[in-house]
Amino acid sequence: MVAAGLLVVEILTLNAVLVMGTLELQLDEEQPAGTIVGDISAGLPPGITASLYFISDHEATGVSTDLDIDEMTVEVTIKVNDINDHAPTFQKKRAVFTIPEQTAIGQDFRLILRLIRIRRKTIHLYINVGSFRRWFPEKNRSDDFGYYHSRHQRQRSCFNQSRYHAIISENLQPGSNILQVFATDADEGSNGVVTYEINRRQSDPDRYFVVNPQTGIITLNKALDFEMRRVHELVVQAQDNATQPEVTNAFVTIHVRDYNDNQPTMTIIFLSEDGSPRISEGAQPGQYVARISVTDPDYGEYANVNVSLEGGDGKFALTTKDSIIYLMCVDQILDREERDTYELRVTATDAGTPPLRAESSFTIQVVDVNDNPPLFDQLVYRQTIPEVVFPGSFVLQVTARDKDQGPNGDINYSILQDPDGYASWFSIDAVTGIITTLSQLDYEKNPYPSITVVATDGGKPSLSSTAVVNIVLQDINDNEPAFDKNFYNVSVKEDAAPGTCILERLIEDLPAVWGQDDCLFGCPPLHLSKRFPR
Repeated sequence: MVAAGLLVVEILTLNAVLVMGTLELQLDEEQPAGTIVGDISAGLPPGITASLYFISDHEATGVSTDLDIDEMTVEVTIKVNDINDHAPTFQKKRAVFTIPEQTAIGQDFRLILRLIRIRRKTIHLYINVGSFRRWFPEKNRSDDFGYYHSRHQRQRSCFNQSRYHAIISENLQPGSNILQVFATDADEGSNGVVTYEINRRQSDPDRYFVVNPQTGIITLNKALDFEMRRVHELVVQAQDNATQPEVTNAFVTIHVRDYNDNQPTMTIIFLSEDGSPRISEGAQPGQYVARISVTDPDYGEYANVNVSLEGGDGKFALTTKDSIIYLMCVDQILDREERDTYELRVTATDAGTPPLRAESSFTIQVVDVNDNPPLFDQLVYRQTIPEVVFPGSFVLQVTARDKDQGPNGDINYSILQDPDGYASWFSIDAVTGIITTLSQLDYEKNPYPSITVVATDGGKPSLSSTAVVNIVLQDINDNEPAFDKNFYNVSVKEDAAPGTCILERLIEDLPAVWGQDDCLFGCPPLHLSKRFPR
């Protein structure tokens, strides 16, 4: 029997030139002497023949003793195939060892039986030892020890139910007990002692819950939040105390019930041009003042929010279509001159017990519109002044008031020009309403000049009103008496009665001299005091 699977035979062929060929041949071991292995000449290159051969024996290959050769050949590799001609043998016929009852299924144990391996070839051995079986040894292992695994199933821990359920409120305090899981183990002694734990890789990585290892009581570990998570799934493991512990699982579903722990929130957007809480006094009923949106993070009935409005003297109201968006609108006619601000409070109340609420207070500013003209304190003013005052002299001050605000209430004074032209005698300060003389007054031209003063506000469009100023001039002796003629010729009837007027307008300015003011142009008539003789 050869000692290796390959034999290398070098056969040199000599001819006119040195020629090398290659050939691979196979044969099974244990063949009888004289068995033909193959034709070496088949390994020569085409067109080459050989006439002289010799064998080059590689050291320790056994070529010279195991093979005979016809000296008409080339280099040949002969592969010897192994045949199954040896049975495996144990060093001992019997082996005994102890296996614990709680051994897990599939657990490997090393046999103390040693195999004799033939030619270092892999040999598969199937052994039966009671309830154990294993292919032996495993392929390509470096040692010669066999392994087996158990088919025997021992008692394992078992939960009394595969799934547990619990419902808790989100306001449950940490440390509170929730439920208890329970598992039994039929083994005796320490093998039957069961411990519990939560599989953190599969459930509750944030450790909201903990389980008592001995009692199986599950306890809340930290505060819950229904709005973040409504259901928690736990995988609870129960295992015994054996060297190779058995493990079984149960599932725990914990439903979190909402609690009214969130107050409503409100967002108020005022609909004025600049977004401030203001509304024009000219706004009509139904015109919107603000938009109010309400939300409640709570769930179900707790999310039902009622919104109410307080204050405003009934001038404002709320309206909604979906109880989510509310609109505050004008409910009655506004008058800034009557009231220019309103204090209001909006309250959002949820349906919890006790209810939670949110409040927002604000002041609505009523914006003025130019709906009031300026009004004078008097419709008619009267002032007496001497006719000889200098231009720029104070006459009187008129005053008008406007209920409107800002430019709508700013007043500008002016004098209305008249066809007679006496308004040019006076001027008025546009801001203060002070009237002064503008030119020389003349009693003799008009002892009772009258002017009309106008007050105009700054609204767009503007509003205005008027007042009359009557001025009485005091006559001053500023004119010498003068006859209108140097010579008067008067005829008087001889029978004219005494007292008969014989001449008028003898002189001018006589009223100032005589103190009379009831004659035409101030000139009294000349009367006949007695009868003249013929």
